[in-house]
Amino acid sequence: MPGRRRVRVLLGVLALIVVALLYTQKSEVETYGGYVTEKVVGGGSVLRPKPVAQEPAAQWTASMSVRTDRRVEETTTYKPLAAIIPATTRRTTQASSASARVASGTATPSPATATVQQLPPITADDEPGYQIGEGRKDNSELPQTTTSAIHWVKQTEHFPISTTRQLPTGTSKPLPKIQYSGKDAGKADVERLAIIKEAAQHAWTGYRTAAWGMDEVKPISGGYNNPFNGWGATLVDSLDTLWMMGMRDEFEEALEHVRNIDFTTSIRSDIPLFETTIRYVGGLIGAYDISNAKYPILLDKAVELAEVLYSAFDTPNRLPQTYYRWKPAFASQPHRATNRVVMAELGSLSLEFTRLAQLTGESKYYDAIARITDAFEEWQNNTRLPGMWPTTVDASGCAKPAQIAFDSSANQQPVPGGEGQMMVAGPPVRGAAGANAVTSIGTNVDREQHAAAQAKLEQKTATKAFDTYVVKRQPDDEASRIQTTMDVLSNATTYQEDPVRRAVQAGNGDSSAVCLPQGLASTNKRASETFTLGGQSDSTYEYLPKQHMLLNGLTDQYKDMYIAAADTVAKHLLFRPMNPDNLDILLSGALKVSVNMTTGEYINQLVPEGEHLTCFAGGMFALGGKLFDRPEDVEIGRRLTDGCVWAYESTTTGIMPEVFTAMRCEGASDWREECKWNETAYWRSLDPWEESRTRVASPVVASTVARTSTSGASVAAATEASATSTSADGLEAKWMLQTSPSSAVALQTAAMEGATRVVQKVATSADEFDVLTVDLQDDTSSPHLARRQLDNEPAVPLKPATPIPSSSPSPSTSSPSSASSSPPHSTPIANPPLYTPKPPLPHPSFVAQKIASDRLPPGITHIRDRRYILRPEAIESVFYLYRITNNAHYREIGWKMFLAISEATRVVGGYGNAAIDDVTKEAPEMRDSMESFWTAETLKYFWLLFAGFEEGNLDEWVFNTEAHAFRRPAR
Repeated sequence: MPGRRRVRVLLGVLALIVVALLYTQKSEVETYGGYVTEKVVGGGSVLRPKPVAQEPAAQWTASMSVRTDRRVEETTTYKPLAAIIPATTRRTTQASSASARVASGTATPSPATATVQQLPPITADDEPGYQIGEGRKDNSELPQTTTSAIHWVKQTEHFPISTTRQLPTGTSKPLPKIQYSGKDAGKADVERLAIIKEAAQHAWTGYRTAAWGMDEVKPISGGYNNPFNGWGATLVDSLDTLWMMGMRDEFEEALEHVRNIDFTTSIRSDIPLFETTIRYVGGLIGAYDISNAKYPILLDKAVELAEVLYSAFDTPNRLPQTYYRWKPAFASQPHRATNRVVMAELGSLSLEFTRLAQLTGESKYYDAIARITDAFEEWQNNTRLPGMWPTTVDASGCAKPAQIAFDSSANQQPVPGGEGQMMVAGPPVRGAAGANAVTSIGTNVDREQHAAAQAKLEQKTATKAFDTYVVKRQPDDEASRIQTTMDVLSNATTYQEDPVRRAVQAGNGDSSAVCLPQGLASTNKRASETFTLGGQSDSTYEYLPKQHMLLNGLTDQYKDMYIAAADTVAKHLLFRPMNPDNLDILLSGALKVSVNMTTGEYINQLVPEGEHLTCFAGGMFALGGKLFDRPEDVEIGRRLTDGCVWAYESTTTGIMPEVFTAMRCEGASDWREECKWNETAYWRSLDPWEESRTRVASPVVASTVARTSTSGASVAAATEASATSTSADGLEAKWMLQTSPSSAVALQTAAMEGATRVVQKVATSADEFDVLTVDLQDDTSSPHLARRQLDNEPAVPLKPATPIPSSSPSPSTSSPSSASSSPPHSTPIANPPLYTPKPPLPHPSFVAQKIASDRLPPGITHIRDRRYILRPEAIESVFYLYRITNNAHYREIGWKMFLAISEATRVVGGYGNAAIDDVTKEAPEMRDSMESFWTAETLKYFWLLFAGFEEGNLDEWVFNTEAHAFRRPAR
């Protein structure tokens, strides 16, 4: 039968597709097979020179008794757990030698496979799309074994540097004491520490049981998630927490897994530079430092991963690709940073790379982040809000002539007193104009190698077909401009030609495709920008005082940058939220800065938001205030911390939401001014449109429209009624339309919009009417005309209806009694019932209903994100304030926070703690997610809050943004 034949044909086609897919996958593996066998690196420690011996400045001391006589080589009584995935294949001697070559800085490809032409072509998975990368990318895929996976290979740099910035040297400056050091300093609270440790054991056991070796466990279902490349983010992120809490058996079991992590391959086609650095590199270094360098494998693995990440810095201006495409076919090509980078992802690498340079003696790691810092410092006082940077930045090093013409500040000047001119920020410019072209990002480089890389890219540009890119709603004549944009945005493998040659070919020097060297810049000279301490910015500011500490104050660069930023935040972002208890608290909002396109002036608008991510700022200000002798900053830190505590205590669950809007104190333009609770003002903020909302149309007009029919008498009566009647609020009718009931509703709706309506020939199925022009805006007697509001102008006389001409013959009239002699619409049609809206709620009722339906705590006007995802920022600041002030009040606050979080998030009988959907609910719903920072940060800061002051001493340790403890070098 035909139906059966169709089924057989369909099954045959599906079978062919499956075979083709299998064949394609097999071919790709075979293509890379020999290449990977010769070049593979990883799966074990990277061989490197012995690190410079350092005298430990401090050893981590635990508040609770733990065993210290264990050795990793000893057999443990803790039963090892097999990984979910097959164990990584051990490397051969040849692979180990390849690792050694990577560590020594030489390229690994052999002559037989070193040329780019012999690499497999870039696949669709390799080529980035027209989008910005994702730091967290949910993925349930299992990591591949090393024998079947593609591996990263160290490539010869396209844009090498000729000189390397060294770590600052000299006599360390004596820095002020940060932590309270009196005899009455806090002692360990053993009972509460035991409860916190049990919570950590619960989470770790769930991860160990259900998701060992994966990035995250799903605490409800027992599944797993791999958003961070599948290298075991929770495992690496939690190492120093395990050590700190005395969970040594768990630590050593995790250490055995760390030995077999292969950082040269990944289930993701890109590596998120920021997330990988703070979680993996930071986790490995923190565990190495906190265990007093007892386990060299931790530093070896940190170096192995850092070598991969360092390749992301091989760009013309040495600003990294924040989403690094690591596969050899793509990584072997020249690239540049994109023109839209999240600011925190670029500015939050300094602690990890600096500490790695200190431990290994490899200055290239410090050099990498020093160039980023220089770029931020150079731009800091030239942004729209001097002292701060916008949440997204252009790191490409390329400016267009039109942008520079619009804003001359795009041409950045060298930093006064800097180390001279630095690296070329864009593709090298040939000819007389480009012979000595330099900018302020980097030292002079090997120009021949730059020119070779540029020529190679230009050749690729000439041979690559542009029609492979399709962008919605883009005119064909803008193809060249789109190519430029896409190359920059997606880390694509082509550049534009250098400005001199392009200008010569075009016959003028103003081409939209020209790439002119620049430093960091705005992503768009005309669009608005956001300046905040919250998401996308936070850790860049956090790292400024901490980097000063880690460098022992040997350079004032980070100090100066912190002071400039702190002053700007205090002046423009801090505000006092109104609250019923008149608490002396602060929040840090977001400043939106737009451009007046007529005058070029900046327009500032403060958004009075509270954000959980911003809660780190209390600890940062308190730390900076002590470090740089700025007592007012300590006070700001206290009030900011108390502001987050207020947000916690305001909700039903006792937990702060992700993002909310608070009521800013009226008239308090400065954070130092007093603020009293004003319920009237608060209600007004909840019902800002009360006046227009409570206005209603004339009831006479409404009833008249409902009775309107097609008879002339009815129309005349309606017109007269509307001309002589007044509305309930004293306004008279302005107009009346000749219409049928069906069109009355439509025209009444049009009137509600409060705009001019010109309707011609509004027809029904049987009649056609001439409708008048209705102008509700030309009214001098009622300047505040609102929807459905009428004024006192007299009605306009209406024209009689015009019959619709009929193209069919008239009905026969020879027989009056025949059916054909009846009028076509002699049967009356009942008017459809019109909707009568409910009267608007009075102001008090409206506000009460809004507060109840939105579950708004007093002082909060809107909750944009009601979730809690186990974040640590609030307890982090509580910990800092306690250690700095020794005020036991912060311990009590922290304990309330711990109990509230545990009650709402602990999965009883499950595999850890889960995020919740709404902190304002009596019984919030759990989400099947437990991010690694729950054990890496949140529980760690709870632990340190109740530990003795000798543990995690703030004068001896620096915590990165993932709460990994780095030891300050000996002073």
